Amino acid sequence: MRIFTLTAFLLLGLNVHAQSAALIERVSESKIALSKLQASINNQSLQYQKKLEQSLREVEALRAQAESIQRASDEKVISYERLSERVRRWREQDNYQKMVMQSFFEQQSISLSDYQNSNGVFSLSSSMFNTLKLELVNKLSPNWQEKPVVNAEGEVVDFRVLKIGPLELAYNSELEQGGLLTKKVNQTLPKIIPNIYSAAQIESLATFADTGSGFVTFDPTLGNAEKLLHKQDSIISHIQKGGVWALPILLFGFVALVATLTKGYQLFRLPKPSHDFIEKIKQTDINSLQMSVHFKGAEKALLDIAVNNPVSEYRDDQLVAFLMQYRYRVESYLGVVATSAAIAPLLGLLGTVSGMINTFMMMNTFGTGDAATVSGGISEALVTTELGLIVAIPSLIMSALLNRKAKSLNSKLEANAIQLSKLELKSC
Repeated sequence: MRIFTLTAFLLLGLNVHAQSAALIERVSESKIALSKLQASINNQSLQYQKKLEQSLREVEALRAQAESIQRASDEKVISYERLSERVRRWREQDNYQKMVMQSFFEQQSISLSDYQNSNGVFSLSSSMFNTLKLELVNKLSPNWQEKPVVNAEGEVVDFRVLKIGPLELAYNSELEQGGLLTKKVNQTLPKIIPNIYSAAQIESLATFADTGSGFVTFDPTLGNAEKLLHKQDSIISHIQKGGVWALPILLFGFVALVATLTKGYQLFRLPKPSHDFIEKIKQTDINSLQMSVHFKGAEKALLDIAVNNPVSEYRDDQLVAFLMQYRYRVESYLGVVATSAAIAPLLGLLGTVSGMINTFMMMNTFGTGDAATVSGGISEALVTTELGLIVAIPSLIMSALLNRKAKSLNSKLEANAIQLSKLELKSC
């Protein structure tokens, strides 16, 4: 029984092993078939992808071709419109050129019949154009021409005139006169600018007129230098532009100047108080001779009060009274300078307001087209302000200097008087 059972188990194990081997072999074959199938699918996918990309490129090329065809069709329409517009402009330009040429011929008194065809239409050939060009170049070339000119004496005389660009030179060999010409808007004839050319420059101009070469003096500013030369005002004319308010400003300036000179002369003539006033008194015998030698001015007056009066309230009152008188004498008329410094800019401001009112009245009457009608009020406004500041700034500076000098004298003298009030002095 045991043998039978063992035999059965062996047979069963062999059967299972055989089945397992078969299954493993089938799995291996399935894997190989799956790998082949996957490779085949990948190859087909690559082929399909390449075909799809080629189809897309063909579609894009067809789209670009369609856009170019559409663009060419649109450009044909647009080009036709542009060409029509260009032809219209050319015709307008041609008509304008013909009108300009006809106007030129009329100004130059040239017959138009020579430049018209059989149909009466204006026509200009290349030879005719070259002829006109040569004539125009000859006219533009600098050459001397006889023209009437107003000389420096105001007489109308024929001069040889040469025009070089914007410059005009004139010379008369009989009168030996010459120079630069100027012509204003309201003048019919040109005029020689006086006091510009010297005798040597006129001689150089004569050489240039005779030989065609030489040195010529001209104005590179094209007349602006002459305008500036005539616009230079004197001090009196400049002040007159300030109007009526310039007079009180100048009056206060004159008063401030007189007060400054007077007070400056007075203050700097006063003896300067000494710092060792008490030490000198202690070292000096009190008598009239030595007092006149060592002490002068206010210090001598203080010493006289101290010597003639004993130490008391009365002597202190005498010293204070003298100091007050001295302060009044030193500081008198200093306020005139300070007042002038304060009033001058206010008068300048008043002149500014008056000038601007005058300007607006002129603008309301004559309008803003002519600058000369409103320049008077603006000049009054600016000149009065200028004069006010010219008077105020130096007056303010001198007032500060004089006040400082006066305060220095008073403070030193007051310090000496305080020390002297407690000092017992007796005359010998």
